[in-house]
Amino acid sequence: MKSLLTSIFTNLIQIQFGTMNEKIFAILKLAILPTIGISLVEKLTGWYFENFVFIALLIGAWIGDLVIGVWKHYKMDSISPKKMIFGFAEKGGIILIAYFIIEAVIQIMSDGDLDSIYFKIFTKILLFSYPAGNIAINMGIITNGKFPPLGFLKKFEKFNNSLDLNVFKNSEDESKNNSIDNPE
Repeated sequence: MKSLLTSIFTNLIQIQFGTMNEKIFAILKLAILPTIGISLVEKLTGWYFENFVFIALLIGAWIGDLVIGVWKHYKMDSISPKKMIFGFAEKGGIILIAYFIIEAVIQIMSDGDLDSIYFKIFTKILLFSYPAGNIAINMGIITNGKFPPLGFLKKFEKFNNSLDLNVFKNSEDESKNNSIDNPE
Protein backbone atom coordinates (compact mmCIF):
# COMPACT_ATOMS: atom_id res chain seq x y z
CA MET A 1 0.00 0.00 0.00
CA LYS A 2 2.87 2.32 0.90
CA SER A 3 4.59 1.70 -2.45
CA LEU A 4 1.30 2.38 -4.29
CA LEU A 5 0.94 5.75 -2.54
CA THR A 6 4.60 6.54 -3.21
CA SER A 7 4.09 5.74 -6.91
CA ILE A 8 0.99 7.94 -7.10
CA PHE A 9 2.75 10.90 -5.43
CA THR A 10 5.84 10.44 -7.62
CA ASN A 11 3.71 10.54 -10.76
CA LEU A 12 1.81 13.59 -9.52
CA ILE A 13 5.11 15.38 -8.90
CA GLN A 14 6.29 14.41 -12.41
CA ILE A 15 3.08 15.83 -13.88
CA GLN A 16 3.72 19.11 -12.06
CA PHE A 17 7.48 19.51 -12.49
CA GLY A 18 8.67 16.97 -15.08
CA THR A 19 9.54 17.34 -18.74
CA MET A 20 6.85 16.92 -21.37
CA ASN A 21 7.69 13.22 -21.88
CA GLU A 22 7.68 12.57 -18.12
CA LYS A 23 4.33 14.34 -17.78
CA ILE A 24 2.73 12.26 -20.55
CA PHE A 25 4.13 9.00 -19.18
CA ALA A 26 3.01 9.87 -15.60
CA ILE A 27 -0.52 10.69 -16.81
CA LEU A 28 -0.72 7.36 -18.64
CA LYS A 29 0.50 5.43 -15.59
CA LEU A 30 -2.05 7.13 -13.32
CA ALA A 31 -4.91 6.64 -15.81
CA ILE A 32 -4.46 2.91 -16.44
CA LEU A 33 -5.65 1.57 -13.06
CA PRO A 34 -8.91 3.55 -12.86
CA THR A 35 -9.65 2.82 -16.50
CA ILE A 36 -9.36 -0.93 -15.97
CA GLY A 37 -11.46 -0.71 -12.81
CA ILE A 38 -14.18 1.37 -14.46
CA SER A 39 -14.30 -0.97 -17.45
CA LEU A 40 -14.72 -4.03 -15.23
CA VAL A 41 -17.39 -2.38 -13.08
CA GLU A 42 -19.26 -1.23 -16.19
CA LYS A 43 -19.26 -4.77 -17.62
CA LEU A 44 -20.35 -6.37 -14.35
CA THR A 45 -23.12 -3.89 -13.60
CA GLY A 46 -24.39 -4.04 -17.18
CA TRP A 47 -24.53 -7.84 -17.00
CA TYR A 48 -26.15 -7.71 -13.56
CA PHE A 49 -28.90 -5.28 -14.59
CA GLU A 50 -29.60 -7.32 -17.71
CA ASN A 51 -29.97 -10.54 -15.68
CA PHE A 52 -31.30 -9.12 -12.39
CA VAL A 53 -34.78 -10.66 -12.58
CA PHE A 54 -33.53 -14.13 -13.45
CA ILE A 55 -30.88 -13.99 -10.72
CA ALA A 56 -33.51 -12.93 -8.16
CA LEU A 57 -35.83 -15.76 -9.25
CA LEU A 58 -33.00 -18.29 -9.13
CA ILE A 59 -31.91 -17.20 -5.64
CA GLY A 60 -35.55 -17.23 -4.52
CA ALA A 61 -35.99 -20.78 -5.82
CA TRP A 62 -32.75 -21.85 -4.13
CA ILE A 63 -33.87 -20.43 -0.77
CA GLY A 64 -37.41 -21.77 -1.31
CA ASP A 65 -35.92 -25.21 -1.91
CA LEU A 66 -34.17 -24.96 1.46
CA VAL A 67 -37.36 -23.91 3.27
CA ILE A 68 -39.54 -26.59 1.66
CA GLY A 69 -36.81 -29.21 2.13
CA VAL A 70 -36.53 -28.42 5.84
CA TRP A 71 -40.31 -28.58 6.13
CA LYS A 72 -40.42 -31.98 4.37
CA HIS A 73 -37.64 -33.45 6.53
CA TYR A 74 -39.23 -32.02 9.68
CA LYS A 75 -42.55 -33.62 8.74
CA MET A 76 -40.83 -36.94 7.99
CA ASP A 77 -38.79 -36.65 11.21
CA SER A 78 -35.53 -37.01 9.28
CA ILE A 79 -34.05 -33.53 9.72
CA SER A 80 -30.27 -33.25 9.94
CA PRO A 81 -28.73 -29.75 10.23
CA LYS A 82 -25.38 -30.99 8.91
CA LYS A 83 -26.98 -32.52 5.78
CA MET A 84 -29.19 -29.44 5.38
CA ILE A 85 -26.23 -27.03 5.40
CA PHE A 86 -24.15 -29.27 3.15
CA GLY A 87 -27.05 -29.77 0.70
CA PHE A 88 -27.81 -26.04 0.60
CA ALA A 89 -24.16 -25.17 -0.05
CA GLU A 90 -23.79 -27.96 -2.61
CA LYS A 91 -26.89 -26.88 -4.54
CA GLY A 92 -25.76 -23.24 -4.42
CA GLY A 93 -22.34 -24.20 -5.75
CA ILE A 94 -23.82 -26.27 -8.56
CA ILE A 95 -26.21 -23.45 -9.52
CA LEU A 96 -23.37 -20.90 -9.48
CA ILE A 97 -21.02 -23.01 -11.60
CA ALA A 98 -23.79 -24.01 -14.01
CA TYR A 99 -24.87 -20.37 -14.41
CA PHE A 100 -21.27 -19.34 -15.09
CA ILE A 101 -20.90 -22.04 -17.75
CA ILE A 102 -24.22 -21.13 -19.35
CA GLU A 103 -23.31 -17.43 -19.48
CA ALA A 104 -19.89 -18.33 -20.93
CA VAL A 105 -21.46 -20.43 -23.70
CA ILE A 106 -23.98 -17.66 -24.45
CA GLN A 107 -21.13 -15.14 -24.64
CA ILE A 108 -19.14 -17.38 -26.98
CA MET A 109 -22.20 -17.88 -29.18
CA SER A 110 -22.87 -14.13 -29.31
CA ASP A 111 -19.24 -13.47 -30.29
CA GLY A 112 -19.83 -15.67 -33.32
CA ASP A 113 -22.99 -13.75 -34.28
CA LEU A 114 -25.11 -16.83 -33.61
CA ASP A 115 -28.68 -16.23 -32.53
CA SER A 116 -28.57 -17.68 -29.05
CA ILE A 117 -31.98 -16.60 -27.71
CA TYR A 118 -33.44 -20.13 -27.87
CA PHE A 119 -30.38 -21.61 -26.18
CA LYS A 120 -30.48 -18.86 -23.56
CA ILE A 121 -34.15 -19.49 -22.76
CA PHE A 122 -33.75 -23.26 -22.71
CA THR A 123 -30.71 -23.21 -20.44
CA LYS A 124 -32.31 -20.74 -18.04
CA ILE A 125 -35.41 -22.95 -17.81
CA LEU A 126 -33.14 -25.94 -17.26
CA LEU A 127 -31.14 -24.19 -14.54
CA PHE A 128 -34.26 -22.83 -12.82
CA SER A 129 -35.91 -26.25 -12.91
CA TYR A 130 -33.16 -27.70 -10.68
CA PRO A 131 -34.26 -25.99 -7.43
CA ALA A 132 -37.87 -25.47 -8.60
CA GLY A 133 -38.25 -29.16 -9.43
CA ASN A 134 -37.08 -30.13 -5.96
CA ILE A 135 -39.59 -27.68 -4.50
CA ALA A 136 -42.43 -29.28 -6.50
CA ILE A 137 -41.44 -32.81 -5.50
CA ASN A 138 -41.07 -31.89 -1.82
CA MET A 139 -44.41 -30.04 -1.86
CA GLY A 140 -45.99 -33.19 -3.27
CA ILE A 141 -44.53 -35.15 -0.35
CA ILE A 142 -45.67 -32.55 2.21
CA THR A 143 -49.24 -32.45 0.85
CA ASN A 144 -49.42 -36.22 0.31
CA GLY A 145 -49.73 -35.76 -3.46
CA LYS A 146 -52.45 -33.08 -3.38
CA PHE A 147 -50.26 -30.26 -4.71
CA PRO A 148 -48.73 -30.06 -7.24
CA PRO A 149 -50.95 -32.51 -9.08
CA LEU A 150 -49.47 -35.92 -9.81
CA GLY A 151 -49.94 -35.33 -13.56
CA PHE A 152 -47.65 -32.30 -13.41
CA LEU A 153 -45.01 -34.21 -11.45
CA LYS A 154 -45.11 -36.99 -14.06
CA LYS A 155 -44.68 -34.42 -16.85
CA PHE A 156 -41.81 -32.84 -14.95
CA GLU A 157 -40.18 -36.26 -14.56
CA LYS A 158 -40.55 -36.85 -18.33
CA PHE A 159 -38.94 -33.45 -18.96
CA ASN A 160 -36.02 -34.33 -16.66
CA ASN A 161 -35.50 -37.57 -18.60
CA SER A 162 -35.95 -36.20 -22.14
CA LEU A 163 -35.37 -32.41 -21.92
CA ASP A 164 -38.35 -32.09 -24.26
CA LEU A 165 -40.39 -28.98 -23.46
CA ASN A 166 -43.30 -30.43 -25.44
CA VAL A 167 -44.19 -32.69 -22.50
CA PHE A 168 -45.81 -29.62 -20.89
CA LYS A 169 -48.11 -29.05 -23.88
CA ASN A 170 -51.59 -30.50 -23.78
CA SER A 171 -52.05 -33.55 -25.93
CA GLU A 172 -54.85 -33.49 -28.48
CA ASP A 173 -57.09 -35.54 -26.19
CA GLU A 174 -56.46 -33.26 -23.20
CA SER A 175 -57.25 -30.11 -25.19
CA LYS A 176 -60.54 -31.60 -26.40
CA ASN A 177 -61.54 -32.61 -22.89
CA ASN A 178 -60.58 -29.28 -21.34
CA SER A 179 -61.72 -26.94 -24.10
CA ILE A 180 -64.35 -24.33 -23.29
CA ASP A 181 -65.11 -24.00 -27.00
CA ASN A 182 -66.16 -27.65 -27.33
CA PRO A 183 -68.81 -28.25 -24.68
CA GLU A 184 -70.27 -31.72 -24.75
